[in-house]
Amino acid sequence: MAAICVVALTGCGTFAKPTAATAAVKHFHEQLNAEQYEEILSQADATFVGSQSHDQLVKFLSAVHRKLGNAGEAKLAGYFVNYNTGGVFTTVKFATSYANGSADETFVWVKSGDSLKLYGYHINSMALVTS
Repeated sequence: MAAICVVALTGCGTFAKPTAATAAVKHFHEQLNAEQYEEILSQADATFVGSQSHDQLVKFLSAVHRKLGNAGEAKLAGYFVNYNTGGVFTTVKFATSYANGSADETFVWVKSGDSLKLYGYHINSMALVTS
């Protein structure tokens, strides 16, 4: 019975490597560093864009960049792939070094055709509240 469960989980891709999601995070950081907030939002899933007003999201991304500076090295801290009727969602957690401090970031990506779209983004950093 255990072998069947392991095969079933492996077949679902629960243990799939987050290569595409890691590349998407790198692209996000490149766009954030270049202050391309509109591009980030135009490439995101409608659920992410609809979670706040467009102006609020631009202000949020701008504040992250203004307070933390450019993103540097980002180390994968964990990931989870979820397959359900709503789609394929990959959650990746990164420990990211920014110019003005470090941050723990969680990205949720949803598969859309052959690409990933930003579905959720959470950031925790003392530099955001102390600077």
